[in-house]
Amino acid sequence: MRLNDFETKLLYELQYNFPLTTTPFKDIAERLGTTEREVLNTTKNLMDNKVIKRIGFTVNYKSLGKVAALIGVKIRNKEDIEMLRKVLMDNEEVTHNYLRDDPDYQVWFTIKSSTIEALQEDVKKILEPLGLNDYVILPSKKVCKVSVRYDPIRGIAWSPPSIQRDKVPKPEELGLPKDLPRAVSRLKPISRPYLEIARKYNMNEDELIEKIKLMIDYGILRNPGASVDGDKIGFKYNVMVVMNVDNDEYVCKDIAESVYEASHVVARYTNDKWPYPVYFVLHAMRREPVEEVIARVVERYKPKDYRKLYSIENLKPGIAR
Repeated sequence: MRLNDFETKLLYELQYNFPLTTTPFKDIAERLGTTEREVLNTTKNLMDNKVIKRIGFTVNYKSLGKVAALIGVKIRNKEDIEMLRKVLMDNEEVTHNYLRDDPDYQVWFTIKSSTIEALQEDVKKILEPLGLNDYVILPSKKVCKVSVRYDPIRGIAWSPPSIQRDKVPKPEELGLPKDLPRAVSRLKPISRPYLEIARKYNMNEDELIEKIKLMIDYGILRNPGASVDGDKIGFKYNVMVVMNVDNDEYVCKDIAESVYEASHVVARYTNDKWPYPVYFVLHAMRREPVEEVIARVVERYKPKDYRKLYSIENLKPGIAR
């Protein structure tokens, strides 16, 4: 979808400056010098066209007591790709699934489960009945950044660093309703999006917003605002960069703090098949700025080896968890 000037500015505000107030769309309208009605109508249109996948907050899987891993699968033919696409499309624990240009493993997806043992068993049950026996399971060792914000003005995704807690409490441990994070994960594009939710939990809107801020502080919620489908607005270049480095947790943390263009930055446990403990992801409308960032990172950290796994196809588009 080609964005007009107002849509571009609005999409930026909804991602980067979403206000934690009782009337966020009115506040954005004032910043853009327009009416709340125009902001709401344009937001709804962007949602109808699947440019905006949702407005709200991302619920941190750690607050649900879950663990996560990245899975790389060696595929044999196009039939394998279609089988995996179909099997993983309706799996709610799978949040990303990409076909990438790697010589060893071509399909990459993330999956969550209650324990690493359960996760390994889940992956086995998914892949091996399909005859896919060559794969790697790369559990998260340290999550340093998770924030995908597509800048339609600069043409490259970027976001400032944010604190990532190794241990995240469940909402009940803070005296909050168990399902409150999920309730605010998707907000309606209406003048007072928190009113109905607040009434459900016997709060007023200001009280609810204070609870949301508390959950953000503790890492239960993150990334306030719009979740955008980058493919829809021309972000064609999605690359996962993996690096073989020593002191992987330090490198992970340093990339998260200094490379604003990196959306996902994670240190992972490795194995003999896949000796790359640090990975980060970049998104852009053109290839050149992506390559410039990669060159800068490689020059700084001088990995023993690294790979650039460009996305060929998003096998699970439009997902916003």
